[in-house]
Amino acid sequence: MKLACLNLGCPKNQLDLETILGGLSQNATIIDDPLCADAVIINTCAFIDSAKQESIDAIFEIASLKEENQNLKVLVTGCLPQRYQQQLIKLMPEVDRFFFTVPAMATLRDVEAYLQQPPSREPKRHPLSPGHYAYLRIAEGCSNRCAYCAIPLIKGAFYSRPLELIVDEAQQLVRSGVKEIMLIGQDTTLYGSDLSDGVSLEDVLVALNDINGLAWIRLLYTHPAHWRDSLIDTMASLPKVVRYVDLPIQHIADAILERMGRKIRRAGIEKLIEKIRCKMPDIALRTSIITGFPGESEENFAELLDFLQQVQFERLGVFTYSHEENTRAYKLKDDVSQEVKLERQRTIMQLQEEIVEKRNVSLLGQQMTVIVDEPDEKQVAAYARSQWDAPEIDGNILLSGRVVKGEFYSARITDSSGYDLIGEVVQSSRPHGTKIER
Repeated sequence: MKLACLNLGCPKNQLDLETILGGLSQNATIIDDPLCADAVIINTCAFIDSAKQESIDAIFEIASLKEENQNLKVLVTGCLPQRYQQQLIKLMPEVDRFFFTVPAMATLRDVEAYLQQPPSREPKRHPLSPGHYAYLRIAEGCSNRCAYCAIPLIKGAFYSRPLELIVDEAQQLVRSGVKEIMLIGQDTTLYGSDLSDGVSLEDVLVALNDINGLAWIRLLYTHPAHWRDSLIDTMASLPKVVRYVDLPIQHIADAILERMGRKIRRAGIEKLIEKIRCKMPDIALRTSIITGFPGESEENFAELLDFLQQVQFERLGVFTYSHEENTRAYKLKDDVSQEVKLERQRTIMQLQEEIVEKRNVSLLGQQMTVIVDEPDEKQVAAYARSQWDAPEIDGNILLSGRVVKGEFYSARITDSSGYDLIGEVVQSSRPHGTKIER
């Protein structure tokens, strides 16, 4: 049997699909072209309206291939069927099967049964990322219950994976050639709070830092309300933990934070940022913002914009508020027009572009360690990243010189272009797993 796949949404979704494909690949061949496949698995996202629409469009596009391949089976997994089970069955008869189960291993067993495949044994992930980096889930579900968020409705309550399973998977990834591991979960800073053995995110970082061959550890999806001094100290002390933190604040006006159900206010956010930057002056902070949440006034937005100008996050993304049914915020009046939401989004991104441009100019002439994600086939330039950039969501370094994918190089920054930097190789690669220069 030949299987093709399409993944939509966040890295957490990607990891689920890697698990499913890892099991199916024991008795099937994974191919790239859906037109030549016996079945296509579409892993969907339903976090916000735009993600739902993207998933729906993708399903119809894949289903249209049945005109040329009448035997093609279209299988849909992920957040969309998990959230809209019965509606989808009625609205999309083109789909051969929706799978409503979580977590990924349960979905895998259901898919195997549908395809009449024998159950896979100890399935390993089928990587969808380049082989030198990988995402590693340390927890699943969410219990924060932010007013705007549908994730708890889809994924259920928060629970941590046992530390030994995390370390074992990390070791397997490193043995397969992975040099950078990105820790993910709905709230990575809450790791261990539900376990009885007293382990915490700090223990995860320490354990992974001891793995030979692993060079970079990147922390994603943290919650500002759940940071503590010991976590900051641990990050600062471990050489393999990159100077990068994903810290979504969503807003800064106390009135909006309260309506959002966030468990922290402006003073706490400011104090946390000050502590992190004091302990790690070379840190790159990435944050996420929501514009147009119900009740967001011009004064609230002005306060947010002024705060962003003062703090100057190194990396930033902005979402417009999506009025999601069955969330607590759905009971609120969606009183900010889409036009205003988009205008506020554009205003913030314009400010961020100016901040990034000034910062990039200050980097000219500096030398930094980079990892190559995609070498150019003609050896003219390659896409690389520094420790201050996560793959796919942050900027790249366009690197000149002969390089090898997945290797580290010392590069000198020569120019910038928008969010990206331009550099040249000044030193050949070093063995991974050694301490990387800051």
